[in-house]
Amino acid sequence: MEKTKTSKKALRSLIADSMKDAIGTLELPQPTKKVNKLLQRNSKKLASLFADMIRRENKKKKKAEKFMEDAGKSKSKKDGKKSKQLKFSKNAEAVNA
Repeated sequence: MEKTKTSKKALRSLIADSMKDAIGTLELPQPTKKVNKLLQRNSKKLASLFADMIRRENKKKKKAEKFMEDAGKSKSKKDGKKSKQLKFSKNAEAVNA
């Protein structure tokens, strides 16, 4: 299992750069201080949302992997119990006979 943790700062800078590039391609005047502040605030909010989504997805993946591992283990345990029951029943029949 790979251990990749994406920080909010990295996401925030990625989102902020992407938004600035997208706005820069439009034919608009240079962004003012207010616009830059708004972009920064929105990028923070988006980064926290994306980080939360990534964390939840990783948690679901881990849970699914653990479930699959437990399912494989429980099958082998059940088979072992059945064989033990068969052994005991055969021994009981041999003792009774």
